[in-house]
Amino acid sequence: MQHEHSSYRVPTGRPFLMRELRNKLPGVDDRMLYLDAPADPTEYEDIADALWEVFLVARNLAPARSATGCANHPSGPVDTEAPEGWSRCLLCNSRRRIGRPNVKAAENASKYRWAMPEPPYDHAKLMEVRGALNHAVQDLDYRSPDEAFQQVADLVHAAFVIARELSRPRSTGCQRHPGAPIDATAAEGPRCMFCVAQERRRQVGPPAVNVRPSRPVPRVRTPANRRWGTPPSPPNAQPT
Repeated sequence: MQHEHSSYRVPTGRPFLMRELRNKLPGVDDRMLYLDAPADPTEYEDIADALWEVFLVARNLAPARSATGCANHPSGPVDTEAPEGWSRCLLCNSRRRIGRPNVKAAENASKYRWAMPEPPYDHAKLMEVRGALNHAVQDLDYRSPDEAFQQVADLVHAAFVIARELSRPRSTGCQRHPGAPIDATAAEGPRCMFCVAQERRRQVGPPAVNVRPSRPVPRVRTPANRRWGTPPSPPNAQPT
């Protein structure tokens, strides 16, 4: 009986990287799940840092990418105004433009190596990317095709971009307090926390402070037969 052996071999380092991915991702996922909507920018900043660490692992699992996507010039300059259907390599596109000088740049030219989510970047968008990432990682295996690892890397990068944008300091648009924090619980919507506090203070009035009278200092009673400077005589002492 002949045994058939598969010609597939697991790439070197993939088991270690997948174990690292499955160890790091659940912690970040739990932190995203229990975030308030909206949360403070400092909370998103910590999550963005953790997602970047996960992205470095997912990027190493995915096939190597270059900024140009060109086999001849992988480290060459990027053409930010590449026409539709052309590569991102500026060197190759410059040669093609010589023969086609009237070609126009694409309206939405790709400038990034990894996936960039469409705005707006808000909490709901982050939760949407988080759900897609969980499904993609759940189906990931050692024998998964390269496209599956590319999808995971793109989703992690998209989540990182959203968390990074949400971690930026928010502007209240207040002319009096341009750098003030935002009160997300205000009745009229997110507003300047300083202005909201002043309005509440005018409505409620100054806080009432109850001044408690201090206790009197207790009096120290001195015995009547106590003479200062002379020690008391014992009761049975004989006069000298």
